[in-house]
Amino acid sequence: MTEAAISSNGGAPRATESGRAVLIGQIVVGVILLGAWELAGRTVGHDWTSLPSLIAVRLAAWAVGDLAGHALVTVTEVAVGLALGGGVGVVAGLALGRSPVVATVLRPIIVALYSVPLITMAPLLILWFGLDLEPKIVLVTIVVFFLVFFNTFAGVGLIDRDLIASFRLLGCTRREEFLKIVAPASLAWIMAGVKIALPYALAAATTGELLASRRGLGALLAHAAQQFDMTGVYAALVVLMAIGILVSEAAAWIERRMLRWRHAAG
Repeated sequence: MTEAAISSNGGAPRATESGRAVLIGQIVVGVILLGAWELAGRTVGHDWTSLPSLIAVRLAAWAVGDLAGHALVTVTEVAVGLALGGGVGVVAGLALGRSPVVATVLRPIIVALYSVPLITMAPLLILWFGLDLEPKIVLVTIVVFFLVFFNTFAGVGLIDRDLIASFRLLGCTRREEFLKIVAPASLAWIMAGVKIALPYALAAATTGELLASRRGLGALLAHAAQQFDMTGVYAALVVLMAIGILVSEAAAWIERRMLRWRHAAG
């Protein structure tokens, strides 16, 4: 057996052991931080910080109640907004990236719209669409659109023009040029844009729910804050953080699957 084969066979166990060690280290650090928080809260006071033990009890009570329903509303807003904003952002980025003249003409309009603080749009969207899912979905769609659009547009702009010229000399059609050069070269940038947009999408959905909503984790958080229920506030934040971590890991897994060639090369 060659040295390369031995190295290849031994790589997976070493990677597994390394990943297990990292996971154990993360768990240990988390336990230490929670223990320090619990101790400090019981020693100094927890009127404004609550305690991990109280938060765990509240989460258990919510789990028996309607926590899943609130979480489903927020996740639905994020998922639908991500699909709409991401899809339109990719199409617009690819189209304008291949049309420099049109991109130059539309640039001031796009920059002006992107410069508007998104939090200021939430009341307007609520007036237009009411208190249900629609205004939060629109807000998430706008946030995701710009982040994915700019990333896709940048990716298309960095494609080697000499390579495209060479393909055209060989007689490739516009469709073949897109499928064989533009789309594969832009895929990494698109995935990066989606990964960047995910936490902002969750933040946009929660912000819309905080301002005015009957359902969702943001509404749950707002209700707890209005009651000065710090345990409820921290419990809602814990759920939001957990969803953020799960969504981020899911995006990383999808990226590894779609960009296997890049990870294999690395």
